[in-house]
Amino acid sequence: MGDFFPWDDIYEGNVFPSGIFEFEIEAIDDGYAGTGKRMPKGRFRCVNPDQLKGMAYFDNFVVGTEETPEDFVAGTFGAKALKAIFKAAQVPQATSFEELSKNSIGNRLLIHVNKFIQTKGEYAGREENNVVSYYKIGEREVGLTEVVGGGAPAAPAKSSAKMPPVKKDAKAPTKKAKATLPCGVCGEQIPRDEYAKHVESCTG
Repeated sequence: MGDFFPWDDIYEGNVFPSGIFEFEIEAIDDGYAGTGKRMPKGRFRCVNPDQLKGMAYFDNFVVGTEETPEDFVAGTFGAKALKAIFKAAQVPQATSFEELSKNSIGNRLLIHVNKFIQTKGEYAGREENNVVSYYKIGEREVGLTEVVGGGAPAAPAKSSAKMPPVKKDAKAPTKKAKATLPCGVCGEQIPRDEYAKHVESCTG
């Protein structure tokens, strides 16, 4: 048993920063909300990057409605999210939730997590997470992203741990190509500022 304490690598936040991270599905259990609506609960364990490895993310998926509280209603956000999770984790297609849930355990996927500060209600001022989208492994790069809606941007947690860089969609501007002229002797395209020198050497 080693005595080393990884001080500099420990992320100090209580919720995930905004970013795309790799998770392993630990469980997606069936259940019900306090309102009586069907609401499976998911538990995901981060495996990449190292600074967040072992940190758990929990989410609830309300799939029932007032009219049919015990069923999986196709149009609910919960049902859509669960299908997206199963597809991203490459779980074999099935019509049984029990089978899908069982076969998802241990599978991995990328989750784009958003960190924001709640601005309304009894939890105003609290840092929270929500999910932007789910991806298959390899469809996106693991790394930090900008805050996407949901409330006020949350300040980064104080930590010396080096997190993956923010991913920018915009490409860096490329240098403009130099203007060229065709050489009347050899036909080669020559940069304008080198044209006279080239013609001189080309004609001897």
